[in-house]
Amino acid sequence: MPPRDARIADLSARLTAAGLAPEQKEYADRTLIEAQVPDEFAEENWPDILAVLGTADSFGSTDRGGAGQYLWAAFHRTKES
Repeated sequence: MPPRDARIADLSARLTAAGLAPEQKEYADRTLIEAQVPDEFAEENWPDILAVLGTADSFGSTDRGGAGQYLWAAFHRTKES
């Protein structure tokens, strides 16, 4: 598996290429990438998005009501990272 930082960079780049605007948040135990999914998001982008989310340590989606649907991916820290 590629190093953690490379996986984070790849995920962010691929979300951006799909037309999303990922935001990176740092926490003591993980790095979190979140991106809002617009209502008009192209259906043909989903296979690539799901594939790249699968490179994270964990991932999911959240419906924030009036704020819309968000995807998230977490990369856990280890003592080495």
